[in-house]
Amino acid sequence: MTKSVIIAVDAMGGDNSPGKIIAGISEYIKKNRNVYFRIFGEKRSIENEISKHKIKENFFEIIDCDEIVSNNDTPLVAAKKKNTSMWRAINDVKEKNSDVIVSAGNTGALFVI
Repeated sequence: MTKSVIIAVDAMGGDNSPGKIIAGISEYIKKNRNVYFRIFGEKRSIENEISKHKIKENFFEIIDCDEIVSNNDTPLVAAKKKNTSMWRAINDVKEKNSDVIVSAGNTGALFVI
């Protein structure tokens, strides 16, 4: 598989995560095989969802994060949490490990971070 696009995914953002996020990845790779996902979040939860959808390992890697940005966090509070799935996914793009980030999480926090 050619990794032409690498997407950093905040798997813990938004309601019903990481389930809905992993379901979206599963649907996407059914039609688009030239993508690789760097999935940021709580590893065990993500692994459980990946096994439900039977996503092959050559399409992703999981980066374990021990904090999340909640919908109730102010943007400033969220920006101070450096080990969140959102912060680390954004930083992954900054460090040029990924091409783009996707997050369904706290919009204010996303813009500040």
